Amino acid sequence: MSARDFTSDCGNCAALCCLALAFDKGEHFAHDKAAGEPCKHLDHHDCSIHTNLAERGYKGCAAYECAGAGQRVTAMFGQSWREVPKQVAPMMAAFRTMRDVQELRQILEAAATFPLPEKTAEEREAWLAALDSEWTPQSLARFEANATARAIRDWLRGLADYVPRTQNS
Repeated sequence: MSARDFTSDCGNCAALCCLALAFDKGEHFAHDKAAGEPCKHLDHHDCSIHTNLAERGYKGCAAYECAGAGQRVTAMFGQSWREVPKQVAPMMAAFRTMRDVQELRQILEAAATFPLPEKTAEEREAWLAALDSEWTPQSLARFEANATARAIRDWLRGLADYVPRTQNS
């Protein structure tokens, strides 16, 4: 699994999105679900209505993309929250933070398309290298606590001058 791969692999995930995410009944979800509550359509680690999510009222599930966070967290723990129920809270916390890491990676990858000065391009690579580390539940908790994500987002705001403008802008 490449650190810069952003494709979800549900077959290698413990259905973390179906556990960790909350949703409200409405246009995109056919029922309410609290974070930490397994979806009522979850059958072990598989969605029992996956082949027709949108038709059954779950357009939000059909559109959701974790960018590879789920399988990374599942591999990190080596066991599922189903087999080890005390893993629910730590896996949910790790999933939340890994989704943030993956989002930052995607933004930094996209920034490579901007005409960045050499120093700024080197800084972008340094931030990517920092995010490409071997993650553990402990290092993810430190990432969340040590304000690295905020520092990266602040740095990204400085890239606005390098974003190509369209003629209509």
